[in-house]
Amino acid sequence: FTIYKYKDWEFEVDAPLNRQVYAGIAASGADTCPCDDCKNYVICRDQVFPTEIKQLFNDLGIDFRKEVEISPYQILENGLHRIGGWFHFKGRVIVGKDYRKPIPEGNGYSIDLTVCADNFELGFAPGSALSFFKEKDNLVQIEFMTSIPWVIAK
Repeated sequence: FTIYKYKDWEFEVDAPLNRQVYAGIAASGADTCPCDDCKNYVICRDQVFPTEIKQLFNDLGIDFRKEVEISPYQILENGLHRIGGWFHFKGRVIVGKDYRKPIPEGNGYSIDLTVCADNFELGFAPGSALSFFKEKDNLVQIEFMTSIPWVIAK
């Protein structure tokens, strides 16, 4: 494990293992999904992630083209589609906020992401939802949210 810092976070990261896992993924969640939201996302994917986030992912050993899952949230007044998704990496958050905020009167949580660039929010928390990693311990889930244009025919 090596220590990596990004903004207000500090992580312990096993980048070589992360690279190995991502190299073994044949297709991302969006690549294998037949829905129009995922098809649209795949076409926009190379423009979704700001350069600094692509660099962050590279440093952590994550292939930004191999997200676990994509979720559509809403169509904005300007016509852009609000969409989110997530990735994992082997390691742990040493310092920095957990993007999950527990809901006081019930189960579950809300999401409190950090704006990292124009039209891009990101957060980190321990988690392994639908992970590509076989070993689920010591995983950090990266949740992101952005808005993309609709570029395919409906």
